[in-house]
Amino acid sequence: MYFKPSYLPHNETANVLVKALAAELGLSLNKKYEIILASFLAIAKKVNGQTFDWWTNDNNKKLKLWNIFPHVTNQYVSEVYNLLKVHEYISPSTDFPNQITERMGVEETNWIKAQRLPKYFLERSIFVESNLPYVLVNKHESYENKRTSLNQDLTSPKLGTKQIKKNFGRDYTLACSPIVEMNTYWAKHPLYNPIDDEFYSSAIRIFHNGSIKSGGRWYGGWTDFEFDQSHRFEIDNQPVVHVDVNAMVLCLLSYLTGKPMNMIGVWWDIYNRVVCQIPNVTNSRKKVKEVIRELTGSGNPNKSKPSPDNEIIDDQKEFIHIRDLCIDAYPALKFLDKEQLNFTNDLSFHEANVLTETLLSLKKMGIVAYPVHDCIIVRMGDEFDAMETFKRVFRNYVSSFESPNVDLDLALTVKFDPSNKVGIQGSF
Repeated sequence: MYFKPSYLPHNETANVLVKALAAELGLSLNKKYEIILASFLAIAKKVNGQTFDWWTNDNNKKLKLWNIFPHVTNQYVSEVYNLLKVHEYISPSTDFPNQITERMGVEETNWIKAQRLPKYFLERSIFVESNLPYVLVNKHESYENKRTSLNQDLTSPKLGTKQIKKNFGRDYTLACSPIVEMNTYWAKHPLYNPIDDEFYSSAIRIFHNGSIKSGGRWYGGWTDFEFDQSHRFEIDNQPVVHVDVNAMVLCLLSYLTGKPMNMIGVWWDIYNRVVCQIPNVTNSRKKVKEVIRELTGSGNPNKSKPSPDNEIIDDQKEFIHIRDLCIDAYPALKFLDKEQLNFTNDLSFHEANVLTETLLSLKKMGIVAYPVHDCIIVRMGDEFDAMETFKRVFRNYVSSFESPNVDLDLALTVKFDPSNKVGIQGSF
């Protein structure tokens, strides 16, 4: 767990605590200080007495990590950090976490503990994550380097904000626009997480390979949770429903290459085309998805073995067998390459564009939706409109690919909770 200046107080107790801490530190409270102090309190509440990482920028003065967050600067963050240290609200810690921890990917760790905070009031304080950066662009990385970063739980190295604006100009502005629009809307309808007792109303889009035309998925505090937890979230005090697209990457790849899948009629699950051919393989659906993920992620349809860190499939013969069945069922996989036609570049870019248009379309209808890669979270009761909008946006989007041989209707899964899911069939 690491500090980032992304939170604001959400209830009166949190407001009082932030104001009291500012007064104790001798600060005249403004937006910058409010965000930094609220973020410190929010992370202290989350870790509940455990250590957390707060990068101080001591080792590389050219890196200005906190400047990528709206409304704050490195100077303000450093000032607050030093004041908290002087007033003994934080202290160095050698009690390192046992597990590999989430990291920003550029800093030396600086493990600290919060102290002297009023436990009773901190537990009753509620915060909202509402100040994430709008857009980040990863520097170019090979597939192998990216896998290494993932294994070490590090994010990819980023281009600086000034460099992004200089390199991409209007494209950067266009990429930021839907984030700003959705953040403004979400501020009125934040997503509540009862597990950590906090809200979310801010997202970030992350592009890849030094390009603003590669990747672009949306990320927020809610995207860190698996469905068995996130189905408990709420919007406007109402339960939520997940509307999930079945195999969007394969659908996009078919349209991009003009190569239809070897399927006819209707289906509820595209992966079943291969799963039904391997009845004696355990966890067959997960393994089929994992093989496709390895092929699309590497851009190599001839990949002959799983990555060393693959926890789902490790048998080389089984990998090759499933790979060959996938290529036969989904011929578009043959056209993957390491330059553009792979998940990191084109496929995740188009997937993110479909999600973006779906969010904005639902907003116009007065429907609050939060993105989770190829899925959206909406209030219970809005799932039908969300499903129809997803289908319509997808068809409109792929119509520009000029793929006369491909004409399919998305299959969707509406998930109410882990034991209550409804399949919506797709068709060719």
